[in-house]
Amino acid sequence: MPLDPGGRLSDQDAWDVAMFMDAHERPQDPRYTGDLAATRKGFHGTSMSLYGQRVNGRLLGSQPSR
Repeated sequence: MPLDPGGRLSDQDAWDVAMFMDAHERPQDPRYTGDLAATRKGFHGTSMSLYGQRVNGRLLGSQPSR
């Protein structure tokens, strides 16, 4: 994030931006061993994590690293 005076986003706006970013595919977790559910349970098992969840028709975490 750029260095700038804080307080420009409300708390809800900041959470919305974070959820938007988290909902996009990223490189596969290097701890992935072939079982998406096990990787989610072992490393991403919080209610806030979207890893292993279907978002906009895509299963996050299922794409191999490039």
